[in-house]
Amino acid sequence: MEFDGTEIIDPGSLSKAGRGATELAGETKKVGNRPVDETRAAAKDFSGGNWEGGLGKALGEVAETWLRQTSGLQESCVALGTQCKQTGNSYSSVEAENISVVERVDSGQRSPFG
Repeated sequence: MEFDGTEIIDPGSLSKAGRGATELAGETKKVGNRPVDETRAAAKDFSGGNWEGGLGKALGEVAETWLRQTSGLQESCVALGTQCKQTGNSYSSVEAENISVVERVDSGQRSPFG
């Protein structure tokens, strides 16, 4: 089996991408909720009273669909941000340990590999 690994040149860029994805999640929630509130209000205005058609119900369904979609996008951005940050931190931690092992071996200490 052949493995074509991914080389991480700058683990800090993963943390930066993670922060960006988390910020995007916040913006998505803020901007995405605005039309939901307005559409729900319109759904109420077009329900009952003189409105016998299904416009109010249809607008309510649109608002709920929009909310599910933007919530899903927000959750994906949060998950992506978390994964990027964790990967960057893990990579940095492993690299620091590798450097420590090499420095110990170079200084004449016994290798942990035998």
